[in-house]
This record gives sequence, C-alpha cells and structure tokens, in this order.
Amino acid sequence: MKPFLKRHSLVIGLILMFLYTWTIDLSNSGVLPFQFPFAIYITLGWGFIFASLLMTWLTLGRDAVIALLKRFLIWRVGWTWWMIALLLSPVLQLASVFLTSWLTRVPADFSHPMIRDVVPLDAPLLALVVPWLVFEILTNGEEMGWRGYVLPRLQAKYNALIASLIVGVIWSVWHLPKFFGTGLSGERSFVWFTIAHLALAVLYTWLYNNTRGSLLLVTLFHATANTAGIFLPVSFAVPGGIEQNILVVLYVIAAFVVTIIAGAKNLSRTEEKQVQE
Repeated sequence: MKPFLKRHSLVIGLILMFLYTWTIDLSNSGVLPFQFPFAIYITLGWGFIFASLLMTWLTLGRDAVIALLKRFLIWRVGWTWWMIALLLSPVLQLASVFLTSWLTRVPADFSHPMIRDVVPLDAPLLALVVPWLVFEILTNGEEMGWRGYVLPRLQAKYNALIASLIVGVIWSVWHLPKFFGTGLSGERSFVWFTIAHLALAVLYTWLYNNTRGSLLLVTLFHATANTAGIFLPVSFAVPGGIEQNILVVLYVIAAFVVTIIAGAKNLSRTEEKQVQE
C-alpha cells in the first residue's frame, strides 16, 4: 500500500483535499441536501492541512511531517520578502481601485467595504484589520496544500514556472463551488478568475522558493491578499466591474516581470526550487 500511495501521492492528496473542502463548500452553497453548522464550515480551509499531513505521514513518515510543519517556523528570510508578503497584494489591489477611478472618472467609494457586511460591528475599520488578518491566518490552510504539498511535488518534475501554472489551474478549479448559480456572467468572471490565479501562483512560487519554502511567508501573503480584498472596494470575484479586469492585468504584469527577472527554472536567482520526490 505504501509504494502505491507514494507513487500517486499528488493525485491522492488532491482528491482528499477536494473531498473534504468541496463537501463542506457545496453543502453550504445549497448544492447538497444538507448543511454543516458554522463550527464545521470554518474548518473548510483546514482540509488542506489534514490531507497534506496525512499523506505526508503515510508516504514519507513522521520526520517528513515534522519537517513540513517546521516550514511555518522559517522566518529569517530578509526584510524584503516580509515586505512583499505584507504589502504586494494590498498595493496591487489599491492600484486597481485608483486606476478604475481614473479610467471611469468615478471617485472610488470606500464608504462600505465588504467587511461591513461580514462583520456588522460599529467599529473603526482600522480596528478590524488586525483581527481579520489573524482570522485569515488561523482558518485558511490552503498554503499547506498548494505550496507545502502540491507545488514541491510538481517542481520535482517541472520547472518552477510550469509547476506554478499547473497549481494555478488546480487552485482556480477548487473555487468553482463559489461560482455555482452565478449564470453566464459568472462564467465570464471565472475566466478572469482563472487567469488571475495563474499569475498569482507564479508570485506565490517566487515567494516560496526565495524564502527556502517558508509556509509562514506564503500564508501571510495569502492572508494579506484576502484581508485587502475585504477592506478595499475590489469586486474581484463578482461578475462585471472594470476593476476586476484591471486587477487581473496587474497580477499578470507582476507575474511576467517576476518570471523575466527571476527565471522560469527556479523563479529565483539565488535559491533552488523547493522539491519533494
């Protein structure tokens, strides 16, 4: 059994990730005839952690599980990478807002960001940023799956760019339940969504490889992106809206620049790509 699991570890790991997370997501989207309580729903992102740790233990043993978890302790990576993890996504999202305002000649409306609907508290926005960021870090386990488990196995077979694009496609497809019932405009939005995730996957691999596989930094990168998206007037996954398209273009430009500068082989000029046989 162990040789079989190891030989097909990537596919089996992905099946387990999708099985856990899609079951919860589809039930709460009304597609399945039952619904999980909120206490179960917030563990959706942990499905990536459960599947990654289980498959790592079954195929590589306890020491590999410990090594994978220790990637969350890699923090001595240089201040530049910390700045990228913290600021790159918010800066690109804010740029898309202002570019939209400039192109449409309509002032950007910061009066009612999505956070006001998600957390109906009468509190200053700035007071909610850090709590929401911590919530994102604690509940979103995607990076254990996408970068901690899937990416190193793909990078063992392909260069960093190709591996990133494959992750980007899988990552985008994983979000499909969130688009069910949106109609034709939702389908067009999903095309842009996929392009965005192809570009984003390149940026994540660039950060991951250059920080020697720091799950801490890519988790923070993901959390700041989600936090910025809920505090800024960016209707990223909502059909329509020119700011959605502008943001995708900015992601693509950033990924293109990174690939040219860092190189497709490792997406790094100083570090080797992170691999797992």
